Amino acid sequence: IGITGRIASGKSTVSRYIKKIKKNVLILDVDKAAKNIYSKNPEIMNELRKIFGDGVFSSDGDLIYKALAEKVFSSKTELEKLNRLMFPLIRSEVKNILNENQNKNYIIIDAAILFDCKLDPMCDYIILVDTTDQIREIFLKNKNFPDDDIELRIEGQRIKINRKKVDFIINNNNSKESLLKKVEKILKNI
Repeated sequence: IGITGRIASGKSTVSRYIKKIKKNVLILDVDKAAKNIYSKNPEIMNELRKIFGDGVFSSDGDLIYKALAEKVFSSKTELEKLNRLMFPLIRSEVKNILNENQNKNYIIIDAAILFDCKLDPMCDYIILVDTTDQIREIFLKNKNFPDDDIELRIEGQRIKINRKKVDFIINNNNSKESLLKKVEKILKNI
């Protein structure tokens, strides 16, 4: 099951709830998978340094995710550079994880970049979690994002959503209870 939507739309809440009410579920968080790719691949770190410079690395040589995010979300060109580097690696990582976990009843691919990264062909069903920018701002503030970072992320993360390929759309504009009831209704059809 692919779960997609923009930042702070409620994707992770939906993913965790499915895991809570269904048995033998794996949540594949694509953001975490990408960080795993960075951390275990020195060649990628070298490429990131070449593309984005030393400013996104600490003095110890560790990637500073916040600095990288600020750089890529403030420039469409910089984001495209990162995506060109990372998307093939992310697709490969997701395929490997899917192959290693075929014993699971459900595998949830939790990814804002589901369509951009071409992960959608790997999904039997796709759920779009959608909400307003105002609600997303509230969610991000609740996650302790700084105010200047919130606008940068919302504006910088304009993802592609191919609504024709989406099987279910959840409008997350009400309470958490309302969101979870919508998830339960969808699961009856999967």
